[in-house]
Amino acid sequence: MKHIVRAVAHWALMIHIYASMAGFTLAFLFGATGLALNHQDFGLSDPRTATTAISIDRQLLDHPNQAALERQLREQLGIRSSATDYHEDPGQIQMTFAVPGARTVATINRADGRAEIEKESRGFLGRLGDLHKGLDSGTVWFWTIDGAALLIVISSMTGIVTLLALRARRRTGFTVGALGVLTVLAIYLIWVPK
Repeated sequence: MKHIVRAVAHWALMIHIYASMAGFTLAFLFGATGLALNHQDFGLSDPRTATTAISIDRQLLDHPNQAALERQLREQLGIRSSATDYHEDPGQIQMTFAVPGARTVATINRADGRAEIEKESRGFLGRLGDLHKGLDSGTVWFWTIDGAALLIVISSMTGIVTLLALRARRRTGFTVGALGVLTVLAIYLIWVPK
């Protein structure tokens, strides 16, 4: 029995160390961006907008083809990302290109082919904030966020198993853990609006 406990503790420690190191960069990123999101009053992610106008070939507007129109706008505006939203009305067409920290909206008047372009950028912290939330960041980043969450959960659980194996630190470790849980619950129950 002692051998099994020792083997479980050894493997928990190994998994804890390597899962923690594998997730270190992502945990650091999500911690730092969470802090920045919580304190947007730092002013480093305030939106900067610019508006311009371009002309769109009228033939593209008579019988609009979303792919052709998107290709035209991407070429004229120098946009690398795909369109994230498309709305077509009798009087206008609106296409949005969004990436973490920036958004470009093209509103095209179907009568005269004039397109009003509004570009919004929220800088480096805005980009990090959108990456933290997974906004407009694509499928791969979506799965990266899930991977980071799993690594944090694995690191936490193997840390508890490792703590179980450390007799001298067990009582203090679980006391601090319990105080952490009670503190979070108290903050939620007392100060979070319901």
